[in-house]
Amino acid sequence: MKRRRFIQTTVTTALAACALQIRLAQAAAPTPRYRLALGQWTFHRAMRGEPGFAKRDGLEFARLAGELGFEGLDYSGILLGENHADPHYLAELNRRAADAGVRNLIILVDLNVPLGALDETARQKAVDKFRPWLDAAATLGCTGIRVNARGEAALPAAEQSRLVADGVARLLQVSVPLNLDVLIENHGEGLACDGEWIASVVKRVNHARCGTLPDFGNFQKNRSTGEFHDRYAGVAAMLPFAKCVCAKTHDFDAKGDECYTDYARMLGLVAAAGYRGWIEVEYEGPGGPPRTPSPARPPGSPLGEREGAIATKRLLQKHLGPALQIRP
Repeated sequence: MKRRRFIQTTVTTALAACALQIRLAQAAAPTPRYRLALGQWTFHRAMRGEPGFAKRDGLEFARLAGELGFEGLDYSGILLGENHADPHYLAELNRRAADAGVRNLIILVDLNVPLGALDETARQKAVDKFRPWLDAAATLGCTGIRVNARGEAALPAAEQSRLVADGVARLLQVSVPLNLDVLIENHGEGLACDGEWIASVVKRVNHARCGTLPDFGNFQKNRSTGEFHDRYAGVAAMLPFAKCVCAKTHDFDAKGDECYTDYARMLGLVAAAGYRGWIEVEYEGPGGPPRTPSPARPPGSPLGEREGAIATKRLLQKHLGPALQIRP
């Protein structure tokens, strides 16, 4: 039985890889389908000065991304901190991005405020807290911001969807005049990491400026019990509304494959959905409970932040081939 299960798993993975290459070949165009951005959170340990990591300044991000061959920058609101309201700091970020030949794309905003609060006044207050971040994104020339779909956990899923959609619609009233998208990422825990539920929110909003940012790795259903949503079903549900895709990685095996996500299968879903655009690389660092389930492949030695970004980029190159634009 074990041998049969091993053979079935091997054949399924091989077929997924072949199917991906066929879809990419069929979708070949004069210009590549995908471009690479780097998530600032990749360097969160160094930029926060954690033990064992050489301290890096957030202003180094553009140079680091350019040196590693990335074209776009996705900023972490946590790492930007109060600098998001400093016009001089934002001007310096713009200058450094221009010098490095990279483009500012998204600010990933993590605010502990519920856009789906039950009380209407509370929802509006949550929207107001995002205003300075939208102003910062506009100053940086970004395409939008990422938000989390936080609601009232005690309410039924459909009611939470309605309330979060209302909060996002209110946020769009601020973002649209600034020419900015509002993207919902599977992030946090519970419904906020359920791809099908997030898709239901976007459908309710029904606005061209509202989309998703499917993350390959954020599918915690219940941290305390170690339960996870199905990541492949979740990404598939979000892809029709995707305006960016996050290639999350934690650990790699001896062959350079990610240990928790089957990238051949996941990128096959991306290709099948007809997605074109930016793929954000985010190497979060070594996995393990409660962030990730048991690895499907044995992890090798943990990688540093820079090495993890390179390993993720190589993994995307391996599976996407000429469909992926690589900066010289």
